[in-house]
Amino acid sequence: MREFRTNDRALPLVVTLVVLSIVIMTFDIRSDGTGVLATVRGAANSLLEPVERLGSVVVAPLADVIENLSEIRSLRDENEALRAKLAEEQARNAANADLAARVAVLERVNDVRSEDLADYTTTAANVVGQTDSFDLSFRLDKGEEAGILVGHPVVDDFGFLVGRIAQSWSGGSIVVPIIADVNAVTVRVGEQTGTLEAVIGSDVMVFQVFETAVAVSAGDAVVTSSLAEAYPPGLPVGEVATDTQPTGQALTAQVRPFTEPTRLRNVIVITWPTDQALGEEDTPEIPVVPGGDIVDPGDEASTP
Repeated sequence: MREFRTNDRALPLVVTLVVLSIVIMTFDIRSDGTGVLATVRGAANSLLEPVERLGSVVVAPLADVIENLSEIRSLRDENEALRAKLAEEQARNAANADLAARVAVLERVNDVRSEDLADYTTTAANVVGQTDSFDLSFRLDKGEEAGILVGHPVVDDFGFLVGRIAQSWSGGSIVVPIIADVNAVTVRVGEQTGTLEAVIGSDVMVFQVFETAVAVSAGDAVVTSSLAEAYPPGLPVGEVATDTQPTGQALTAQVRPFTEPTRLRNVIVITWPTDQALGEEDTPEIPVVPGGDIVDPGDEASTP
């Protein structure tokens, strides 16, 4: 009986609350946002507005930072890709430029061999490195197998004198430049002949005339003399560096060589003296008499 009375009391309370809710909703709709309810709602909005502004102030910049970081990362990746592409293009351009330079050198080598050195037997060779970091001598990729022998003159792709072969073996050889050679070169400047000697450690050489010397001028050409035994005559060597007057009958002048050994890629080796160019088919046949004695064709007494 007591349980029935409790439920009987709860039912009117529920009904009252539902009716009250409906009434409040009706008044709120009819008041069109005015009245007590509107005041309560406005007060709540006023209280929440600073919180919303604070959230906007904090969250908006944070969102911008995250967005900017994302854009920076994207730009960084794009820049890295562009740098890699640029490096690849630069490497390709450098390779093409190097190839073009080599082609130009080879063309000059062919021109020199076919025009200026047409009267000589020549061999083109590649420079493959220095013999020593403190030495101007350098190695070639050809040697005895190509007919390159010790003492053969070496010129560059313009036909300028470089030096001579100091060592040779099958598969390679070593060139000693005139600016590092202890041996002098017999040269001609104008109508006078003298010696050209290296000044070790310097990029200039010294031209000397000891008798009846005459003045020389800056820019005068220096070429190998016909009196030179180690080199063919007329090879360009360099030019006089400064105007120089003789002292008495002697002259000492500085000469600047045309070639720089450390920058050479290809050279031309000249067979000199020219009789070294004779092949086996050109070697005179020496008759042998019965008994094995060698007969000298110029010795009539030895002819039977």
